[in-house]
Amino acid sequence: MIQPVPMVKHRLTGLARRVRAMPWSWVVTGVLGAATLIARAPGIIYTGLFDRDEAFLQVMGDVVGRGGQMYVDVIDRKPPVVPYLYALVEQVSVDMRYVRLLCALLIFLSGVVIVALVQRLTADRRAALAAGVLAVLGTALFLPADAQAANFELWGLLPASAAVLAVVSARSSRWPRPVLLLAAGACVAIAANCKQPFIVVMVPVTFEALRAPSVRVRSALTVGAGVVMATLPLLVLVDPSRMWRWGWADNGDYLNGGVSTVRALAVGLGLSVVFALFHLPVLYGVWAAAVRRVRIDPVLLVWLGVSVLVLPIGLRFFGHYYQQLVPPLAAITGVALAAASRPVWRIMGGLTAATTLVALVLALVHPADLSNFTAVGRYVQRTTPSDEPILVWGALPDVYVSTDRAPTGIFLHHGYLTGNWASRATVLDPTIVEREPYRSRWLMFLADLDEHPPAVIIDAARPGTDWAGYGPERYPLGALLRRCYTRDAVIDGLPVWRRDATRCPTA
Repeated sequence: MIQPVPMVKHRLTGLARRVRAMPWSWVVTGVLGAATLIARAPGIIYTGLFDRDEAFLQVMGDVVGRGGQMYVDVIDRKPPVVPYLYALVEQVSVDMRYVRLLCALLIFLSGVVIVALVQRLTADRRAALAAGVLAVLGTALFLPADAQAANFELWGLLPASAAVLAVVSARSSRWPRPVLLLAAGACVAIAANCKQPFIVVMVPVTFEALRAPSVRVRSALTVGAGVVMATLPLLVLVDPSRMWRWGWADNGDYLNGGVSTVRALAVGLGLSVVFALFHLPVLYGVWAAAVRRVRIDPVLLVWLGVSVLVLPIGLRFFGHYYQQLVPPLAAITGVALAAASRPVWRIMGGLTAATTLVALVLALVHPADLSNFTAVGRYVQRTTPSDEPILVWGALPDVYVSTDRAPTGIFLHHGYLTGNWASRATVLDPTIVEREPYRSRWLMFLADLDEHPPAVIIDAARPGTDWAGYGPERYPLGALLRRCYTRDAVIDGLPVWRRDATRCPTA
C-alpha cells in the first residue's frame, strides 16, 4: 500500500529546492509581501477610522491639500512629514484605505531594511528573513487601534531602521563611508520629523559612527550634515521658526501638565505587560542575550535601549508609542535566531503564528469605531455651505471628518487653549487663559475666528469625558457664542451653535 506521507515530504522538498534556486531578492519580496498583506489586512479592509490620531491627520492633510500650510493654517504639536503624506494621498482619494496602503508599503520596506541589517551582522539569510517577517508582523501585534491605524509611529519605522542599516553598513561596504553616514543622518532627520521620539535614533547612529577612532570628528560632522541635508527640503514646505515652536519648543504644558503620576505609571505598566504578551516572539532575542546564548551587536542594544527610555517622557502612555520598539527587537531576535536550534525555530514559528492570529482576529471583529458622529455630520452638510468653515470645540477631530468641512481657529486640539491634555489629574481653573503661553494662543485663536468665522460651533465638551469641565462658556469663546450664535440643536450628544447673521454679519 502506498503511503501518502513520503509523497508529501517529496513535494515539500521539491518546493524548498525551487525556493532556494530563486533569486534572494525574489524570496525576500515574496515572503515579506505576504507578511505585510497579512499584517495590514484589517486596516486595508476597514473604511472607518481606527483611532483619533487618524482623524487629526486626515483633517491636517485636508487643510494642506487645499493649499494651507502646517503651523500657519492648522497647528498641531506633531512634525510635518506625516500630514503632508496624508495630503499627498488625498489628492488621489480621501478613502483611508489608500493611506493605509501607502503605510503598509513603507512597513514592507522597513522589513526589507531589517533583513539587510541582520544579514550584514550574521551572514545568515534564514535568520535575516525571519527578522524581517517579525519586523512586519510585529507592527500588527497590538490592540486594534494601535496596530492598524496609520499613525505617526508607523511612518517613522522605515527611516529609523534605514539610519541604523546605513551606519552599520559604513563598517565595510562598496559605498563610500561618508555617503553612508550622510544617509544615516538624513534618515534620522526624516524619522524625527515623522514623530519626535525617533530623534533618539541619533544615539545609536552616533555611537556607531564614533567607533572608528581615527575619523571620529569627521564621522560626527558627516552625520550632522546628513541631518541638515534632509531637513532643508522641509523648510520649503513649512516656516522653520513655526515648525521649531510648535513641533519642538512649545511643548512644556503638554509634557509637564498635571499628569497623575500614579495613574500614568499604572497605565504604562499595563501597556508594557500587554505589549510583552503580544510580542513574545520578538522578545526572544532579548532573552537569549540575557542568558548569554548569543552576543548581540552593541549598536542594536543601544538602539533598543534609547527607544525604551524615550517611552515614559511626559508620562503619557499609548499603545502605539511602543511601535518604535519593534524594529530593534526584531533585529536582535534575528541575530539570536542565527545561533538557535531547530526546536527554537519551531517554537518561534508557532508562537508567531498564534499571536498574529489573535491580533488579526481582534482587529477584524472589534475595530475601533470613531464613525459614530454621522448624524451631526449629515446635519452640518445639509444646513451649511460647503465652503464655510466650522469649529469643533474640544478634541474631537472625527467630527470634522464626518461633516466634511474645513476647520477654523487654527488649533484642532483645544488643549492648547485650556491646558487639558490626556491623563490630567484635575480640571484647570479657566483663569489660566490670562497666563502665557495660553494668552498668546488665545489671541491667535480668536483672530483666526474673526478672519474665518465658523458657520457653526460644535461643543464637544461632553459630560462623562475628560472634557466635561472645559465647556466653552468658561472661556473667551463663551462671549463669542453669546454675542453671535444661537443654540440650534443637540445631535449625537453635541450642542450645535449656529451663527446669527443679523447680529454678526460676515464682512
